[in-house]
Amino acid sequence: MNFSVLMSVYKNDDAEYLLRAIQSVTIDQTLKPTQLVLVKDGPVSEEIDANIQKMQIALNAIGIEFTVVPQEINHGLATALNIGLKYCKYEYVARMDSDDISLPNRFELELPYIVGNPHISILGGGINEFENDEKVPLQTRIVPQKHDEIVNMLRTRNAMNHVTVVFKKSDIIKLGGYSENFGKLEDYKLWIDAVCAGLKLQNISEVCVNVRVGSGFIERRSNKKEIHDWDMLQEYLKKTKLIRKGKAMINKLYIRVFIYMPAWMKRIAYKTVLRKKK
Repeated sequence: MNFSVLMSVYKNDDAEYLLRAIQSVTIDQTLKPTQLVLVKDGPVSEEIDANIQKMQIALNAIGIEFTVVPQEINHGLATALNIGLKYCKYEYVARMDSDDISLPNRFELELPYIVGNPHISILGGGINEFENDEKVPLQTRIVPQKHDEIVNMLRTRNAMNHVTVVFKKSDIIKLGGYSENFGKLEDYKLWIDAVCAGLKLQNISEVCVNVRVGSGFIERRSNKKEIHDWDMLQEYLKKTKLIRKGKAMINKLYIRVFIYMPAWMKRIAYKTVLRKKK
């Protein structure tokens, strides 16, 4: 079963986290990918380069093609993924981030499922979020499984965990790839585009990836720049007729309340509403 894994790394990423992420999505997998595509989104540190070279040797030894795509300047994640997608040789492409950890059976769960259900264009799964120790998750994010449930959730919140998805390359190319002007919501926008194009989305119930949230997770959710991106997304949702004006106003209010609420209230919201306790 041939498939590619698509990743991006940039200078501020942690070299050891990258090494662990690559190992988890290749060597440690019970069903190993045929190709790993890694876009170097601008110049990176010597430590990152050293670990890339180390993994190049390790992956070549077990027959996994490691395609490194260097870029002279930092373009941002959406552009990097669009560039990397062109180098993916196979129809099925799995996403992975440079600091997260895929569970060993991730592809054994996902690839046979999406190949065996050819009507599905994008398949995702659940995540565990952890701070320091991947074996001690803080919470779990399980998203809706059925297409209609995913569409319904997309009207309010992101219904796919980007780091877990496997998609058909040809379908994503037809959509125009990731939008490069939607801030950090490039994945959310892609799911909307897919739905509007009549593509089918689905999630499996199992957790596929351990996601590193870090000690500043709550503080990063207080960045007021997210309001601009969220407002832009609401206007797009209205344009696609997935929501009406009233729903867009409620969504805009929701993000403002969330951004401005104290950190201790955000932690309660994550534990009781936005995530399931592990």
